Amino acid sequence: MEKKEEKKFGMDLKIIIVGDVSTGKTSIINRYINEKFETLNKTTLSPEFSYKIIKSNGIIFRIQFWDIPGQNRNPELTGVFCRDTQGIIFCSEVDNINTRENIKKWEDSLKEFNDIKNTPKILIDNKCDLLGDESHYNDDFDKLKTFSDEHDFSGCFRTSALNGYNVNKAIDFIINEIIKSIEEDDIQFYNSKIKVNDSFDSTNQKNKNRCC
Repeated sequence: MEKKEEKKFGMDLKIIIVGDVSTGKTSIINRYINEKFETLNKTTLSPEFSYKIIKSNGIIFRIQFWDIPGQNRNPELTGVFCRDTQGIIFCSEVDNINTRENIKKWEDSLKEFNDIKNTPKILIDNKCDLLGDESHYNDDFDKLKTFSDEHDFSGCFRTSALNGYNVNKAIDFIINEIIKSIEEDDIQFYNSKIKVNDSFDSTNQKNKNRCC
């Protein structure tokens, strides 16, 4: 009898997404996990958790997304939910410069209770569909890149949760940055965290939303 291939189980990777209200944080996560856009998204009033299972180099990872409410920048609350995070997505809105300027305040809130110096971080400038057709999506991108470099982010992206532009590229980028930052010896395989069946492939996904 042919021996079944031994499955390797990786680790949970925690990513938080922060930014001002109405920048599209929840829509970005929903687009990445469920590959769709919800037109009736309500304002996130409390932190929400969802996840997606991916496969990288033969190892299965469960990517946890923590969606932090944008209407109340409470450093202590933000700090609690940032604890043990392995990646941070800062989200701004392409046609609202204030949301980009407030990224520094979000960063300071996180730093107040956590050491995030070596944590992979990216900037997502969402709603680029408001700029017109795709040929204009990266207008003035050099300014965004300068801002990102000044804050020592790992990368920056223009995205549209509405049509999916660059969403997968941006989130796949930070996931890869996190995996690269983890020493191979630190990836612990465990017995009962994530179970998959024989028909697993990298497109299979799970999603759970709950208030915390």
